[in-house]
Amino acid sequence: MRTFIAKHFKTGLKLTFKYDLNGLLRVLEYEGDWDAGKIERVTANITSTTEAMLEKIKNQDLSSSWIFAELSDVSFANFYKNYPRKVGPKELTEKSWNKLGNVDKMEAILFIPELIKLKSDGTAFPYPAAYLNKKYWK
Repeated sequence: MRTFIAKHFKTGLKLTFKYDLNGLLRVLEYEGDWDAGKIERVTANITSTTEAMLEKIKNQDLSSSWIFAELSDVSFANFYKNYPRKVGPKELTEKSWNKLGNVDKMEAILFIPELIKLKSDGTAFPYPAAYLNKKYWK
């Protein structure tokens, strides 16, 4: 299955949706304070096939309040490989990683390039465990 996420930046609502091997929508998972109206509005933007969703992501308006992305490798190894400051006990970082849900894991990985830009002024990078525990990407 291919997994995608949608996040609303103002409310923090998250939606995870999955397509089967034939490219058809099979699973919708809601995280946050949803009601029927919100579900109707956002699911109108969820396409029924993987191909259509990939096209929608490619052409999405980045100023929109909803951002869609494909959930890729959310392994600890992928996070640790991409994180620029490998200090502190790796085991503690992995323990913090394992407490996160898949959407938070993906957001943590996707925010790393932005964190690098923010810290280009010479301020210190947080320890990886602190980055995860304090959810710097939010």
